[in-house]
Amino acid sequence: MQTEFCLKGAREICEAVGENPRHMHELVREHGLPAWKRDTKGTWRALPDDLRRWVREQRDKHIGTYM
Repeated sequence: MQTEFCLKGAREICEAVGENPRHMHELVREHGLPAWKRDTKGTWRALPDDLRRWVREQRDKHIGTYM
């Protein structure tokens, strides 16, 4: 059984966190999505554990708005 070590591409990363890949740059710059490129023209990459932590942080940050 092989597990995903690193997600690649805006679509795959955004599907994992429930966001629109069209907003990838904004998510990284303004909301701290833990994804990176090796250079300016490379493919977006992210570690699944980092994405899980980011989703939990977003939940904790915004959950009070709805309670």
